[in-house]
Amino acid sequence: MEQGLGPPAAVLSASGPPERSTPPRRRLGDVVFFWLCRGAALAVVLIFILLGVFLVIEAWPAIRSTGWDFFRSTEWNPQTDQYGALAFIFGTLATSAIALAIAVPLGVGTAVFLAEIAPRWIRTPGSFLVELLAAIPSVVYGFWGLMFLAPVVQNLFDLMGQVIPGLKVPNTGGMGIFTAGLVLAVMVLPYVAAVSFDVCRAVPRSQADAALALGATRWHMIWTVILPYARPGIIGGCFLALGRALGETMAVTMLIGNRPEINFSLFAVGDSIASVIANQLNEAETDLQRAALVELGLILLLVTVAVNVLARVLIWRVSEVRSARGWLDWLRRRNRTVLEREATANGRPTVTVPRQPRRLARVTDRIMTGILACCLAISIGPLLLILGYILYRGIGALNWDFFTKLPAPAGEPGGGLAHAMLGSLMLVGLATAFAVPLAILSAVHLAEYRNSRLGPVVRFINELLGGVPSIVIGIFAYALLVRPLGHFSGWAGAFALGVMMIPIVMRTTEEALKMVPDSLRNASLALGATTWQTILRVTLPAALPAVLTGVFLGISRIAGETAPLLLTAYNSNYWPESPSQPTPFLPYYIFYYSRSGYAEWERQAWAAALVLLAVVMVINVSVRMLMGQRVLLASRAD
Repeated sequence: MEQGLGPPAAVLSASGPPERSTPPRRRLGDVVFFWLCRGAALAVVLIFILLGVFLVIEAWPAIRSTGWDFFRSTEWNPQTDQYGALAFIFGTLATSAIALAIAVPLGVGTAVFLAEIAPRWIRTPGSFLVELLAAIPSVVYGFWGLMFLAPVVQNLFDLMGQVIPGLKVPNTGGMGIFTAGLVLAVMVLPYVAAVSFDVCRAVPRSQADAALALGATRWHMIWTVILPYARPGIIGGCFLALGRALGETMAVTMLIGNRPEINFSLFAVGDSIASVIANQLNEAETDLQRAALVELGLILLLVTVAVNVLARVLIWRVSEVRSARGWLDWLRRRNRTVLEREATANGRPTVTVPRQPRRLARVTDRIMTGILACCLAISIGPLLLILGYILYRGIGALNWDFFTKLPAPAGEPGGGLAHAMLGSLMLVGLATAFAVPLAILSAVHLAEYRNSRLGPVVRFINELLGGVPSIVIGIFAYALLVRPLGHFSGWAGAFALGVMMIPIVMRTTEEALKMVPDSLRNASLALGATTWQTILRVTLPAALPAVLTGVFLGISRIAGETAPLLLTAYNSNYWPESPSQPTPFLPYYIFYYSRSGYAEWERQAWAAALVLLAVVMVINVSVRMLMGQRVLLASRAD
């Protein structure tokens, strides 16, 4: 006889009703994997906390010794132990102000043109080319500015001296605060453009269409609907660019003149916080001088963190639902119809005739369209100039010796930088091996264990870590590894690069994991897989293309870094044998050879710049074309 449905025989007891089942315990593998991911997330938080703690500890002797005079004095004299930061603060603010004054109008105009006016065949390559500006290493910007832009600026100043009677123009070779601000503007422009483009595209199309339906021209619609709605996000992008400008080191160091003085002249030279740290920390004569330099780094850290927090709050506000009723009411009032009352003998009702757009409005629309198109052309122009000029000067300097030999003594022909290319490869490889597992495990914790209260804290800290200037990370690695060990090393350099790489890989991996459908996870769990098996065998493989995108973008970000390696790996003129020793790297020779005054070394600097730029560009172009993902570069501030 067939038995009906009922509990399994194993559950029935001989003497009574079936026993109540208990939920299964979490398997050991899931517990271990969870705590591994949580430990990685906590490690990111710990790195940021240690960064601040070490800076405070190292700077404390100067804080105690100088007090508030550190911010009021311009005297910087290691011989008399007098340290005042006012001149460096002035130089940092002056170059950043010049950069924003140029980059913000161009960046916003470029973003508006690409988002609202440009056809698709212009929008896609245009946004791609503007974003490539952020991929150029800062030392390449500085080298191009030193060799190409500075002479142009000096000629412009000389022309002004000839045209304006009585104007005294100093011969600084074009170097100074103004030139540094120009190059800095090109460097931060893609951050303003990328964020502004995204927030303009986030404006509901119904509002724009309503404005056009009420009779507004396209420029009128942009001015009264798009820009007011996107204003908080645009301001946030400007603050992100400001954070990037405040912490820039190499380009400013090579162009600002490195003279600690306050001068409001257009031709003035000066110094900045980041540049004085890069120039003096390794050669600090006393502990107090070293502490004063670290205090400058602490100031830079606090300012950039505050600026980045404010920027992200403003960008976050754009995601809130906002009403444009007030703007639309204003448009209705501006486009109010004119009632033409034609009294007729037979008493016909009045006829409402809409007012036609004014000729001035149409002319204004065409003029502004042309101006916005020029913003895009001007924004792309520096990219083409840099790529073309470095290709022109560098291609003739490449030869077989450059890729196979060690440097020749000063003034002698021949030699190469093979050891520096090998050292850069070693440093990037070690940094990747350190950063990628930590970043991926942390991203898994954020994306797969979303109920954890630790998640928002880790995500916030990661955003702040991504905005820390590279020179500050270099100071952290210097205090953590170089000073205790008593010597420079590749390990310290790789650690600094790894800390810079973590936020990029972590952010892209988290977003990639969130894009994986939950149905894949549920199907894996339903088939009996554990949580850690599902993550490693289903979720991560599904997100692998985007994860690799983040890894390669992180590699391209650190491949051209110079400032933190000056304080950690330092340099060597010999083949790198072990990471425990000072390690050569290619950007160092671009920085050092460009200011040497030897024609042969300058020639090799052009070759090194071409090789470095080619590697970085190939990585960025390949990632964006093959992976098919548009990456928001303003979300990464160093």
